[in-house]
Amino acid sequence: MTTEAAELHLAKSCRVGVETQVPIDCDLGHLGHDQQLASKILKKRRDEMARRTRLLDPRQRVGGVPHEVIRTQMAVKQNALDAEKAEDAFYAQSAALQDQILQAVESMKATRARERQMDVVDYSLANLRKEQRREYELSDPDAIKRYVLPDPDDPANPLGPSSMLKFSSESQQTAEKKKQGRAELKAWLAAQVQEKEDRLAYEKDLDRIHDERAMLSAHVRAVCEDTEMQEQQDAKCEEAAENVRLAQVALEQRKAKKEADDMWKQRHIDTVMNSERMNESCDSKVGVTGRLLKAEYKRLSLEQEQDVYNSNARQLVSKFGMKQAQKEEDAAEASRINCSVAVLTALEEERVRQQQERRMRIIEENKKLAAAKREADKEERKEYFKYDP
Repeated sequence: MTTEAAELHLAKSCRVGVETQVPIDCDLGHLGHDQQLASKILKKRRDEMARRTRLLDPRQRVGGVPHEVIRTQMAVKQNALDAEKAEDAFYAQSAALQDQILQAVESMKATRARERQMDVVDYSLANLRKEQRREYELSDPDAIKRYVLPDPDDPANPLGPSSMLKFSSESQQTAEKKKQGRAELKAWLAAQVQEKEDRLAYEKDLDRIHDERAMLSAHVRAVCEDTEMQEQQDAKCEEAAENVRLAQVALEQRKAKKEADDMWKQRHIDTVMNSERMNESCDSKVGVTGRLLKAEYKRLSLEQEQDVYNSNARQLVSKFGMKQAQKEEDAAEASRINCSVAVLTALEEERVRQQQERRMRIIEENKKLAAAKREADKEERKEYFKYDP
């Protein structure tokens, strides 16, 4: 298999024994039998290539999204904002209206409470003053101030001038006056006793009436509670009877449903047991449209199975060829690498040899110079010691 951008590969078709050739990328050769998956992968690659092309184009990359799309998005966003503002305004108006209503109700309540308070104060000022109480005279702080002493010059006072005042209450009382005073005191005391007895009798009558009304209310409440309890019991009995009836209806429905399910299950079992697919009378059925019936599909036929084996063999041969080509390419690359390594090794050895040879020449030259220097020094010493006295 070559490394071209697109090649023709054998792929299975829907008809038995018929193969088609479709263009496909070289790295998708193993998917030649699945056109749908290969088309999906190719579509994704084309989309990615179009995206990269768009990014590489400065006009499209800098320009961005078209103005029509932006205007449409802005219009949709503005409509959403307007709708939200309208909704907020509606809720704000409703809240303000409710606030006004509540304020009006509270003001009406406050006005009524103020009116009740003013009525109470007016009633207290009109009917509940301290001067109007029965016991006020017993503790009147101005009683002494209003007391007037007897005046001798007053013609209404029959006492006349005297160095000493003497009132009628201090004079000697006769038996008749004493008897009359006792009678008046007795009558006054009897009136007080009678008033007290009448008050006690009135209180007893009020207590008796209260007790009678309490007993009557208790009896009425007991009768109402008994009636309510009886009604609850009757309702519970009716509810229990209704529940029993509903349970019976539900039981009958379940029985009918179970019978229907059993009938359909038995029918399904008979259909499956008597079907050609379960009896394996045929491998697969083809409908009027020329397509296989999925419900009646059992297995591949011998021709189809052989065709699958042939397709697998072709794929294996293709893969083996690719692997063999890859191995050969790797071997050639390894040979080139070995050759390069050998050349580099030879060059390195030649460089080392030349360095050693240059070093040996330098050493020989140094030896010659050293020998010449020794000879010169020797001659110089001879000349020096020649004139020694």
